[in-house]
Amino acid sequence: MDKAGKANEKKKRSITRVIIDVLVVNTLLILTAVLVISGLFFYQQATSIYDDLNKSIVGEASSQIDSDLIKDMANTCIGVFKGIDNPKEMFKNDPEGYYARFAEIARSKKYIEVQDKLKHLCSGTQASEIDIVIFFPNEEMGIYIVDARDVELIKCGELFDIERKYFDEESQAFKGFYSNSRFFGKVWTSGIPVYNDEQKDFCVYMTADIPTSVINGRLSSFILRLALISLVISGGICIAITYALRREMVRPVKEISDLAASFVDNYEKRSETGKSNVFGEVDAGIITEMNTLLMSMQTMEKEMNGYLNELRTATAEKERISLELELASKIQTAMIPSIFPPFPERKEFSIYATMTPAKEVGGDFYDFYLIDDDHLGVVMADVAGKGIPAALLMMVSKIIIKNYALMHNSPADVLELVNNQLCSNNQADMFVTAWVGILTISEGKFIAASAGHEYPIIKKGSGGFEMMKDKHGFVLGGIEGSKYKNYEFSLGRNDTLFLYTDGLPEATNTEDEMFGPDRIIKHLNMTKNDIPEIILDHMKNAVKGFVGSAQQFDDLTMLALQINEITKDKS
Repeated sequence: MDKAGKANEKKKRSITRVIIDVLVVNTLLILTAVLVISGLFFYQQATSIYDDLNKSIVGEASSQIDSDLIKDMANTCIGVFKGIDNPKEMFKNDPEGYYARFAEIARSKKYIEVQDKLKHLCSGTQASEIDIVIFFPNEEMGIYIVDARDVELIKCGELFDIERKYFDEESQAFKGFYSNSRFFGKVWTSGIPVYNDEQKDFCVYMTADIPTSVINGRLSSFILRLALISLVISGGICIAITYALRREMVRPVKEISDLAASFVDNYEKRSETGKSNVFGEVDAGIITEMNTLLMSMQTMEKEMNGYLNELRTATAEKERISLELELASKIQTAMIPSIFPPFPERKEFSIYATMTPAKEVGGDFYDFYLIDDDHLGVVMADVAGKGIPAALLMMVSKIIIKNYALMHNSPADVLELVNNQLCSNNQADMFVTAWVGILTISEGKFIAASAGHEYPIIKKGSGGFEMMKDKHGFVLGGIEGSKYKNYEFSLGRNDTLFLYTDGLPEATNTEDEMFGPDRIIKHLNMTKNDIPEIILDHMKNAVKGFVGSAQQFDDLTMLALQINEITKDKS
């Protein structure tokens, strides 16, 4: 299936539906963006609050515990820790032995005093625990000194991993982070340094963990309220925009579309009057594009009305010309002999002719008439061009040729007289080719002359048709004073004369190939023993089969005359 077919299969939607869909999608995108941005902003603010609260708690705790005590406990723990060859391995494989190294510290009175004070401070704050820890940033690990909480205690010396990125290398400040506690869920952990090693190998911090559940609940509630408010506002905006677009865009488009359909449906009625004002009744609203569209439709309507008026005028003119051409064709047909046999009482010869014009009227003509009881005039002529001008010159030429022939002029004299008369007022520079022959019926003798016409073709006796290349004079209407020469030939019983115009050899098929003189001779010899009517019918069918679907370019005129008997003894 091609792309056009696939496009036609797509589901069609109204412009209102498209607008609503676009608004809904954009609203959802904007709402999502608002929620994401608001959530990030709230998250940053919550983190800042957690950090400030955490540092406030540990700051208060550190102020109530003797710093020298913390330092002494820290140095003791570090001494024990460094006394273990591989603390990480021992903590992993022998935790009991590991904790035993720190047991004496945890049982000391000072340790228990510090631990109780941290518990008391922790219970009066939002912290879930307060710890004193040692961090080894270079080794990315740390150990607990004291832990205070209401749940299971973390033992002194417990080892944990911590990434170096949470420490500021210059100030040794501890950067807070979120983590999941196995006791309190998600918590925020941060603290302050209370004792730093001069070599910066370790740092002692007091830290606190604050559960994020309270503020996370506030975050969820905030996001939910914000989503509802945004949804209500966005929905209201969508409804307002949809209403405005329906009023200012959809309504005019629908009205213009309905009127366009009416404009097409009422075409026949409008074509009778050529007037309409369909698009002059639309209010296009305030949108510039809608008004531009309406103006375009109004312009189209105005131009269409003008076109209909012109079309109606042209149609009437065409009908008038068609009637005139039909009348001209009838007149031309009436002037050319069309009743066969034309002289039923004359048994000495048979004659048949046809003319098929390329247009309604043509420039070819044939003629034959009895000059007296023993002389038959035969004419075959072709006026240059086609249509009305050629038809007018054809009728003039036919009349004056016949008039001069009936005055017993020879064929050469007839052509000379006609040529001079045509040249006297030939402003259109048109010309005529003609063959004029006069048959002495009793003897079968022809006297003929040619004014640039096609060669006649003759069949004698039992032989075939052959082309007779006679002497040509100049065309009629070309040069005034032109001279023409008579020539003679005789026809015996059953001999045939075939005359034609150039429309026969120049008939062209779809491959631009001409019928040509060789095909003429070939098809004439297929019918050499037939009567004139059959000969011409065969030739017409042969040309029709050769030309096929190609358009007829020129008039096609043919005449065949057959001698039936010779009445005068030639001996």
